[in-house]
Amino acid sequence: MQNLSTTTDKTTAWDHVAVADFAAGNADILVLERAPIDNLGPAIEASRIHEYRAPINRENIGFEVRSGLGELRLKSPELATDLIGVATSFLDQFNLEEANLRIEVTQSQPCPKFHCDNVHIRLVTTYFGSTTEYQNSGDDKVHVAPLSGLVFLKGHRHPTCNDTVHHRSPEVRDGERRMCLVIDY
Repeated sequence: MQNLSTTTDKTTAWDHVAVADFAAGNADILVLERAPIDNLGPAIEASRIHEYRAPINRENIGFEVRSGLGELRLKSPELATDLIGVATSFLDQFNLEEANLRIEVTQSQPCPKFHCDNVHIRLVTTYFGSTTEYQNSGDDKVHVAPLSGLVFLKGHRHPTCNDTVHHRSPEVRDGERRMCLVIDY
């Protein structure tokens, strides 16, 4: 379930203990389920196919999220609030001054091959459409992330990355769209 609350002046979009345990442990993936935002379909269908990338810090998160949604022509105050909460929690969770933000609406499959990124940690959440797929090394089974689920993935730069889980963008069927948020460092 989505858990946006305020504690000690920090936005909390997830269970910080579970994410801290993941970051310190040997697992290469953590998937946290959340409730999807209702009625995003019309806003996504009216949006522009595009991606918005920007470095974010605590001072510019709101500006960059609103700029990204503006460029995508995506009008949803609920979505903006959630994106800001997730981005703020990411910076707080990993005690970062800056991270990389990408908001994307697509009709294609930009990363069709299973891979591990060259980052410390990447967070992917799909708000609409087909969701991120992942696979354990040596296993042919493809797992599908839940809609609005927070998928934390260790990359090659993380000191405890074991390279045991690879992920990819899902196939997007003709005429459909996918909207996702990616944050990493």
